[in-house]
Amino acid sequence: MQVIAISMGEPKHAQRYCGRFAPHIDCLVDNSTRAYDAYGLSRGGTKEFLTLNNALRFSELAAQGIFIGETIGDPLMMPGFFIVDQNGVVRYTYYAKEASDHPEMADVIRAAQSSAAQG
Repeated sequence: MQVIAISMGEPKHAQRYCGRFAPHIDCLVDNSTRAYDAYGLSRGGTKEFLTLNNALRFSELAAQGIFIGETIGDPLMMPGFFIVDQNGVVRYTYYAKEASDHPEMADVIRAAQSSAAQG
């Protein structure tokens, strides 16, 4: 199984992010919203960005010395998480409810194991 992160940006941004925070995964970047559109991800608004959870998460990251850098692409695109098997079948989806939202890793691991068993 291969893990790939897709984000908006340029290759230098993927290299910086993945090299520092996730060197064990492949990161792909695109300045457009094509990948987001393909998976049905949408733009967020005030209720998805101006939340207490987001403020707390950004504070936690800042305390670790991690800050938001240069904005590339559409800063209002909402994140998501998907597991796609080697045949292109989407086996797991997670659509963020707010900007800092992410799936529970136990759910992701279970979905990945199930996908690998089916594959």
